[in-house]
Amino acid sequence: MKDITEAKRLSTGRSIKSGLRSLPYSVVLTFFLCLNASAQDSTHSAATGHNNSVPDSLSRERIIHKTGIKHEAGFSVNFRWDDAVIRPEYMGTRESLEALADSINSIGGGKLDSLSIISYSSPEGRAAYNAKLSERRRAAMFLYLSSRFPELSDKMRTSADGESWQLFRAKVFSDSTLTDTQRARLLEIIDSPLPADRKKTLIKSWDSGLWRRIVRQWFVDMRRSFINLSWTEFRFDETEMLALGTTPAYLLEAPSGGPAPRTTYEYWDYRTILALKTNLLYDAVTALNFEMEVPLGEKFSVAVEDVFPWWNWGPNGNKYCFQIWEMGIEPRWWFARTDARDRLSGHFLGVYGMSGKYDLQWDTKFCWQGEFWSAGLTYGYALPLWSWCNLELSASLGFMRSDWRHYEPGLGYEHLYRDPFRTGVLSYFGPTKLKASLVVPITLRRRVGR
Repeated sequence: MKDITEAKRLSTGRSIKSGLRSLPYSVVLTFFLCLNASAQDSTHSAATGHNNSVPDSLSRERIIHKTGIKHEAGFSVNFRWDDAVIRPEYMGTRESLEALADSINSIGGGKLDSLSIISYSSPEGRAAYNAKLSERRRAAMFLYLSSRFPELSDKMRTSADGESWQLFRAKVFSDSTLTDTQRARLLEIIDSPLPADRKKTLIKSWDSGLWRRIVRQWFVDMRRSFINLSWTEFRFDETEMLALGTTPAYLLEAPSGGPAPRTTYEYWDYRTILALKTNLLYDAVTALNFEMEVPLGEKFSVAVEDVFPWWNWGPNGNKYCFQIWEMGIEPRWWFARTDARDRLSGHFLGVYGMSGKYDLQWDTKFCWQGEFWSAGLTYGYALPLWSWCNLELSASLGFMRSDWRHYEPGLGYEHLYRDPFRTGVLSYFGPTKLKASLVVPITLRRRVGR
């Protein structure tokens, strides 16, 4: 039994050795190298207590990363009111443009990704006009920068965004002189879905004094073009990473609950439907007068006036006389309106026509009667004095024709006698009217949104 057992063991050993001799040499060498490496890893893990085994789904890779870091730099150019001309002397424009040029030269025009320009106008006046004004400022900025940096023309991106309501809103938050009530009301109007012109009308009708302060102090900084430089700085990093066989997916879960509640807005607007006037210069000489103006749309109106001093005094009422009755009509074109009122404010041109009669006497030195008519052109400007009234200044130039007659009082001023030899016709061309009128607008309250 003993010999047989050893014979079997020897037989088995001879089979293994003969099998190894039958394999290719390279395969045998590779097999022993792998065994040796595995033994070393096992020995290291046992000594340190760490398991350095890597799952079959992972493999080690050495990766070179190209990292791009985005950089941006901003500049701005200020414009005067209702102006689209770049003026280096105005509000630091020269310094801002020089800083822009230094940045472009420092970065290198070839490294810039883009040069963007956004132009705005301040929220005063009509929104449609301000949209055109911001477009003019955009064009002025593009023309200036493309001529100074022609190599960047294909990288310039320009836009005109009309009125700068976002700057207006930011100023409401930052101004410390506002009361909490004023801030809340302004934000409510600014954030409402109403048209821009309606928002301005609401602010003016709510607090005209605050609106004038906003126009005078805030809007100066909102007539701007913003310039933004964008470029990318690249960096190369070499790291060793584990490349996964599969990439996990990350899902964004939609928020639960229903839609956000809808905010409702309800506002009352005040529209000027009529204006009542009196000429203070006529009133100063006791020439009572009255004028009424009706707006026709946004840019036109019709004014009707009546002048009616009718005084006479002295013995029998025949010593002094100041009697005039004149009526006239004047269509007007408001060619340069302001945002001080919703209507009937700013510059206007008019074409007038009027006629009347007169009786002027100062004892025996000045005694004239007659009829007249006149036609001509009027230029004027209207501006608010207080929340309830305006001041209108105007002057007229035209032609006047009058048929005149002279008379004299009798003894004791009992009778007036006409002089048949002193009559005639007077023709005149020149200044015909001068006005400084107090104007009271009549407004209609109406709901404009909810």
